[in-house]
Amino acid sequence: MKQEAAVKRLCAAGVGLWGAAVVGLTGCAPTAMGPMVMRMGPGAPDRNVMQVGMRSGPRLSAPIAGTQGGLGTGNSFRGNESSFSTQQWGVAFDAALTVPVSERLHLHTGLQGEFLLPIPLPGYGLYAGASYYVGSERLGLAPALSLRGASDFGVGTPRGGPGTIFGAEVSCALTMQPEKNVSIGLVPFASWHTVASHGRNEQALYYGGVVAARISWGGKNDFELSGGFGRAKVGKGVSWNVPIMGARGGR
Repeated sequence: MKQEAAVKRLCAAGVGLWGAAVVGLTGCAPTAMGPMVMRMGPGAPDRNVMQVGMRSGPRLSAPIAGTQGGLGTGNSFRGNESSFSTQQWGVAFDAALTVPVSERLHLHTGLQGEFLLPIPLPGYGLYAGASYYVGSERLGLAPALSLRGASDFGVGTPRGGPGTIFGAEVSCALTMQPEKNVSIGLVPFASWHTVASHGRNEQALYYGGVVAARISWGGKNDFELSGGFGRAKVGKGVSWNVPIMGARGGR
């Protein structure tokens, strides 16, 4: 009981921290979360799993929007000089559903919203994909393929936008379970997007990796933390480093 209470307090603290970070990010261009699919172990073959939390990533439209004429210094694109600038980096709410087809093959779908007041404001996003687990309960690989679309629909003057993205991602989670109810994974990923902003269309590459840990308790509850780095490249020459952080709870 004490362990369960401690885990619940950790979940509340993580969600509260992310909530404070997101408060200033309303009305933003969509965040490109990655990796979209993180399958930490073989998963539950007999039930659907729902996860809700927050994750960070780049605003891929920022290099286009941040080079328009008449922008102030605070609205310009600054690349590696300001990795946490909300003009090019965002935090999005993430609600993900995993549906098992078999013990090895699982389907994944999810949606994102940049802020909750009490409904997500632009941008919105949807993603869907599949993963296939190879290995034992203790150690295995889970390659995944997914598609994503997101947009702020050109509403207002959002940070890093207006912007619309559509693309695909490949990832492969290497996971291990050192003890029962604890999973640890390394998840590299790479995604390709078409980015539309200010009447321009550019191709974007976003790649990197995260280290993730998931703690389960009560049979149907879990808490997941992830963190790492990525690299985003838009068009022919604009690229910058991206901090990646995430916290989700599920059952």
